[in-house]
This record gives sequence, C-alpha cells and structure tokens, in this order.
Amino acid sequence: MDLLKPFRYRPSCSAVHCDQPAVYKLAAAWSGGSSRELKNYGLTCLVHRDSELAAARRRHDCLRLSDDETVGPVEVYVLRSGCRDTELMPYAGPDGGGFSP
Repeated sequence: MDLLKPFRYRPSCSAVHCDQPAVYKLAAAWSGGSSRELKNYGLTCLVHRDSELAAARRRHDCLRLSDDETVGPVEVYVLRSGCRDTELMPYAGPDGGGFSP
C-alpha cells in the first residue's frame, strides 16, 4: 500500500434522504490547547446548504466546551478532492464577502 497516496472518496450530503454528492463541509475551527482541527457539523450539497448550515449553527449554539477548548463560528468550506481539512478554505460566496444566510 502506498502511504503517500491520498485517500479519496465521494462524500454524500448529510441531509435526510439526500444522496447527492457533498460539495461543502460545514465546520468550525476548534482548538483543544495544543491541537487544532475543523469540528465537523456536516457535509452538504448545494441544494441543502442553507438549511444544513442553519441546523449546524443551532447545534453549535448548544456546544459545551471544556476550559482549554475554543471553537469559532460554523462556516461553509468548499470540499476539494485530495485535500485535508487544514487545506480547505471558507466559502467566500458570490460577492466575495463570506456566507451568512
């Protein structure tokens, strides 16, 4: 097995009864002291982006953090094949000003 070859798969939308490919990751920047990652709130297709983002933000609002944890706001990230979370960029929206329905 080639350890340098990136793992690739085609994720599906997290919306109930949707089998469309996901094009966005809904996530928040999380830190637990010495480690950092994107806290995943779901994957979504274009059709369900707004409703899944609203649901993710509601779940985020109920999140309880320990003393050494920090978490940013839920943002929309564009999925790119072969990229790790640390390489994903927040979706800027059609006007370049971010995404906030």
